[in-house]
Amino acid sequence: MNGSGRLLKLISAQFISAIGDQLYMVAILFLVLSVETHLPSLKAGLVNFFETLPYLTIGLFAGTLVDRFSRKKLLIISDLARAIILLSVPLLWKFRLINWITLSLIGFSLSSFNTIFAPARDIFVTYLVDRKDLGKANSYIQTSYQFAIFLGGMLAPVILSIRNDLIFLLFLDSFTFLISALLIWNIRVKEPRIPTRNSGILRDIMEGLNYVKENRLFLYLLILTALDNLFIMGPAVVGANLYIKEFLGLTAREYAWFQAFMSLGWFISALILSRIYSRLNDFDVLKWGVFLDGFTYFPFVFIKHFPTALFFIFIHGLSIPLITVSRTTIVQKYAQEKFRGRIFALINLAVVGFMSLSSLITGILGEILPANYLFLWASVGGSLSGILAFFLFRKHR
Repeated sequence: MNGSGRLLKLISAQFISAIGDQLYMVAILFLVLSVETHLPSLKAGLVNFFETLPYLTIGLFAGTLVDRFSRKKLLIISDLARAIILLSVPLLWKFRLINWITLSLIGFSLSSFNTIFAPARDIFVTYLVDRKDLGKANSYIQTSYQFAIFLGGMLAPVILSIRNDLIFLLFLDSFTFLISALLIWNIRVKEPRIPTRNSGILRDIMEGLNYVKENRLFLYLLILTALDNLFIMGPAVVGANLYIKEFLGLTAREYAWFQAFMSLGWFISALILSRIYSRLNDFDVLKWGVFLDGFTYFPFVFIKHFPTALFFIFIHGLSIPLITVSRTTIVQKYAQEKFRGRIFALINLAVVGFMSLSSLITGILGEILPANYLFLWASVGGSLSGILAFFLFRKHR
């Protein structure tokens, strides 16, 4: 099979599972807010914190596994494990065991396998296309992912209108991982031979950290990613739920539309990048992406009407692929093959690990501040991170 056919199967696998991911995103925090009557905002923040905690605790270990074993096998194992975890949700609900603690455990378990899947996928892409086409391939992956998120966001309110059951949404998500595993299993590609490592995992982790320390490009990339997500992700996840439910007084269906419009912006931006990325500089795209990621949140401090919020969350969504596509491409192009798994794991640690800290901070602030003011924190901090990006990467043009 040619490279484009193999890439299409990987994109299809991601497309199906991403639809389920959006169903999960719509369901999980609203489920917490529905079953918990005491300190619901704080508990929503805690659930999101535990969901992202694996990136802080086992992310580097997962990156080391990706550098040691077949990426295709790791992708399949991760999908199957996540399907089994989600299939347990209806059983827990039947025995009245769904609360913020069990939802935190489910989120922690799912994310533990996500820490393996994401770096394995980003390395697996390099086996499917030529180096010169990596930016385009990453744009296609982001395009399909965001179209799936948008479609999932459109499906969620439809499903909830037919069957107003958040548990059912999580149950449907499990089957998307099973389909993804089947599609990836059917990709026929000869993976490069991975040399046998005699060193221990801890030594491999330290080797990866030293590589980043000695290569300022990746050190700066990690610092920038950590700062941006510290300011942005808590308001984007916990803050958005509070904004829709508490500030605007709306329901999970409107939150699904809110997320769908952000995904539509993400999708359109990624689609445009897939057409023009080969003519752009990776680092210029990254700089502007980080700045706009924060700056486009500022209007939400003042927005009180849902239709206006949909328009501006669409505008915000346009900025996100500028970061995700360029950052992935930079690692694929400039990092040594044997270190890519650990670098992607470090980036995921910075993204989701600092998202966990941001979510915890946002959950606490959400108990004392109106939800719209949470976006002021995101806007100022994110914009300053973008200005820092122009300084850190001033030599990369």
